Amino acid sequence: MNTPYIAVQIKEDVYTQMKALHQRASKPISDEDKALGADLLAQTYVQLLDTCFTHLLDELNKTQPDKMLQDASKVIHKVQSEAQHYIGWLIKFIANKRVPPVIHHFHDMVHILNLTGQEHPYIVIPVTTTYAEKASDVMNALAQRDDTRIEEGVELLIEAIETALVPLVYTPKDLMGFNFVISKTINGVINVLHTLFKHTLRKLPPHINIESYPAIAAHFETFLIRK
Repeated sequence: MNTPYIAVQIKEDVYTQMKALHQRASKPISDEDKALGADLLAQTYVQLLDTCFTHLLDELNKTQPDKMLQDASKVIHKVQSEAQHYIGWLIKFIANKRVPPVIHHFHDMVHILNLTGQEHPYIVIPVTTTYAEKASDVMNALAQRDDTRIEEGVELLIEAIETALVPLVYTPKDLMGFNFVISKTINGVINVLHTLFKHTLRKLPPHINIESYPAIAAHFETFLIRK
């Protein structure tokens, strides 16, 4: 496995269903399998946001309860819920024959990795060496409680999501070949949700205690794999 990359752990049952769906997709798929594919996609997107943000915000709220942090958690959950809703809505406009390429795409992104002492399935998303080196520099500073780098830390977390949106959202959209009207609607929804969570997260730095900076650095290490 080439590094660096973002590793998003997915549930074992999601991986099992994805493998089985990948095999069935070598032939024309049923409406049930089309719906299952959409559900697995939605679960993967939820897991991405959990990996990068939700788990971190939950931990920060435990150690330093703050209304802005609590509101940010609510926004992330709203984005997750809206994403699931729209994926379920969009699948109705997709002919069954357009879904297998997306299923194969997601299957190819999954790797079994041992990152915690045990093997688990992960969605692997490559990042640039430049990004990884900058993240390492900023996270090392945060680990030392450098209060001049927290805004950069938040921007790096946002950039991780933006990087992941390409293979997890934009590539599947292109593979399904929506018409102009549907494609424009999808882009509008993505932009609204994207802007919402970016705006919310950029308001957080003044509300994060300096004592929490090392926890943020450690959190980043859980999903940005550099070696």
